[in-house]
Amino acid sequence: MIGWEDEDGRVQCGSLFAAFAALADGHAWSFPALRPHQREPWHAFTVQVAAMALIHAGSDTLPTGEATWRDLLMGMTPDVPEAWELVVDDWSKPALLQPPTVAPTDRAAYKNRIPTPDALDMLVTAKNHDLKQERMIGASEEDWLFALVTLQTTEGFLGAGNYGISRMNGGFASRMSLGIRPLGGAARAFRRDVARLVADARARPDRRAGTMLLWTAPWDGTLSLAYDGLDELYVEICRRVRLRRSAGSIEALAAGSKCARVAASELKGATLDPWAPMKADGSTSHTPSGAGFGYRQMATLLDKAKITLPRLAKADPADDREGLAIVAAALVRGQGKTEGLHRRTIRTPGALRDAEGRPLPIDRIGEVAGKRAEEGFQASRRLSRALISLVQGGPDKARLDDDSAKKKIERWMNRFNETVDGIFFDGPFWAEVTATDDNHRMAWRTTLRDIATDTFAVAAEAAPGTEVRRIPARARAGSLLHYEMKKWVEEAEYGE
Repeated sequence: MIGWEDEDGRVQCGSLFAAFAALADGHAWSFPALRPHQREPWHAFTVQVAAMALIHAGSDTLPTGEATWRDLLMGMTPDVPEAWELVVDDWSKPALLQPPTVAPTDRAAYKNRIPTPDALDMLVTAKNHDLKQERMIGASEEDWLFALVTLQTTEGFLGAGNYGISRMNGGFASRMSLGIRPLGGAARAFRRDVARLVADARARPDRRAGTMLLWTAPWDGTLSLAYDGLDELYVEICRRVRLRRSAGSIEALAAGSKCARVAASELKGATLDPWAPMKADGSTSHTPSGAGFGYRQMATLLDKAKITLPRLAKADPADDREGLAIVAAALVRGQGKTEGLHRRTIRTPGALRDAEGRPLPIDRIGEVAGKRAEEGFQASRRLSRALISLVQGGPDKARLDDDSAKKKIERWMNRFNETVDGIFFDGPFWAEVTATDDNHRMAWRTTLRDIATDTFAVAAEAAPGTEVRRIPARARAGSLLHYEMKKWVEEAEYGE
């Protein structure tokens, strides 16, 4: 059973097919049992499955009944209805996100017992400190389902026999998501993305079809599936896992493999993932860093010279006029570690259309973001020089290569960037996107100057040193900042 919460906070429960119906009819606002890092994998899984089911059935309309969804999903696996059951005793048959064995003897390879879903889907943490391990004793079926979805569709390489997914650039990369979403809960995002993918499929007669659900194919861990034989929207698996019931509860058994499930390492993430941004030259999918999605990172993602947007991050004439957001999300993985769960939601109040209501290309948003991010960088450079001068005691010429001084000013530079990040996508940004006649360049530089000045004042009060030394240091460094900022703002007097 899966539980979902409606817009009024009422919790309802039902089968997997009922959950799809609740998403389709708008009743599923959220899924309370989802852990934060499972949110995007679950969205991607439901959207991919629903879109492929409709495409396969030749239908363009999202049904709203549980029975209809049962028929749609079963229609994808007519020979193996067990493919939608969470626990199947016959291992020669698939179970949900669990591949069948090739031969009865393969079962002996499943030696790794996993007692809880959080051990199956475990974030790489330090010595049981960041997130307690194996704490989900007596977990429900939905806990196991969400863990399976996350493991099988987002996991990377974790040592010999534990290969990662194909939809990212390498075993230590991350599967990130970038898309336009309507605000208002899981169902609205689901409906928008499914509709776009189905419409895209109908518009492309050359669309590649093939194996849709990779857990339906037997796997003994020795052979990979050819990428060209897969449906464009395939839902993959990367590990050999089977669930079983034991003493009234569920546990998992896992086996290693000698190769990745999909032979696609040379593609470096270029797998037509509808949420994956690609480098502009098409060489690899974009891998976010542990820095997350600050304003500079978002400007990069929206810059067409650097990134090619995925299908679901492009504005569409069918999108709502209001209540949209650009959402970037990723669980950033490293070699043997996790570098943070990052998510950024940027509301776009009416700004995805021009004054006449026509869809506004995301390219325009990226253009403005890039310019403003560069201005932010230039302001931070000027502030950095002034702060280095401050901590060095206000010399006639500051030593800008002083690593010790750079370390001392880090907290204030972080403060500056966090303040800029907090206002970057506010009203003035969207006014510039929609090309009002104001001098946006000068207004933005003035704002940055004021933030830098305030940051410097805080730093000057906190900087170490006696009062006799602090006063002249503050005066000299402050004069440097004032002079550089004044000249920089005046350069923008006539706009671009």
